[in-house]
Amino acid sequence: MASYNDFASLNLGAAGIGYQGRFDIGVVLPSGRVEQADNASGYDWVVPEAETLVPGRSVTTTIPVFNNTESLGADTTFQVVLRNTDGSVSPSIPNITSHLRFTAAVDGDVVFENVSWADARGQVGVLSARQQAPLAEGDNYVAAQPESARDLTLTITYVDGPGTEALNGGQSALAVKFNAASVKP
Repeated sequence: MASYNDFASLNLGAAGIGYQGRFDIGVVLPSGRVEQADNASGYDWVVPEAETLVPGRSVTTTIPVFNNTESLGADTTFQVVLRNTDGSVSPSIPNITSHLRFTAAVDGDVVFENVSWADARGQVGVLSARQQAPLAEGDNYVAAQPESARDLTLTITYVDGPGTEALNGGQSALAVKFNAASVKP
């Protein structure tokens, strides 16, 4: 007795299943170069006039953040975090963290105003897909699709209140942490 035999084999995806690119956000340094800042130690961002921050004064910095992914959007958040677990620079330097207040705006729209570091968190929003080849760390930044980059402006105010006189020479060790989740464009 004889029978006929046949089969079909379908490869799912020509080269496999999964996003082939690298999901990535980056920042643009004041020099115009790309910085990834994606390791545990972070990148030492220079805040203009940070050394002049005394009670009753403020300093402001603007951080351009961009989606460096060709075909995925990036739902991006940020938050101020304490370095060294408590914001101290060293045991010998007074810690002024509890006297600092933060205001943030994304492309001019206020996200939060006059809050402590613990409440200094918000949405950058969805950065659209770059739709161009990703840039490498150190490359000159080249703008891509509209809405694929935004500017975070952060103002740090040292509140002049009771107890600040005892913090003469004080400093705080802070960082801004960005997080992004991929979204289909």
